[in-house]
Amino acid sequence: MTSFDKAQWVHDGENILSENNLSAVRAHLETVGNIAVEHWHFYGGTSPTPLAFNDFDEFYSYLQGKVKPGDAIDVYPFPHNAATIAHGKLPNSEGAVPLGGAY
Repeated sequence: MTSFDKAQWVHDGENILSENNLSAVRAHLETVGNIAVEHWHFYGGTSPTPLAFNDFDEFYSYLQGKVKPGDAIDVYPFPHNAATIAHGKLPNSEGAVPLGGAY
């Protein structure tokens, strides 16, 4: 059994692709113009990948192409402050996200 198999996956967890999260990111980018992102790799054993975006389509493309199911995404206004705009995990093909995880 891999560590990926040990996680409990649920459909009502923090999902970065939820309409609330995507709407919050889109609204911030349209009104302010910049976000800072921390991409936490699910059981990756590495530090988070820091990123910045000023375009929603580029942010969404990153989620679709570079983020794996279970990875956690924290989105902050830029310049960075303590409050996140959105956070959640990329769901698997069944729409479920893991509870917990080694980030």
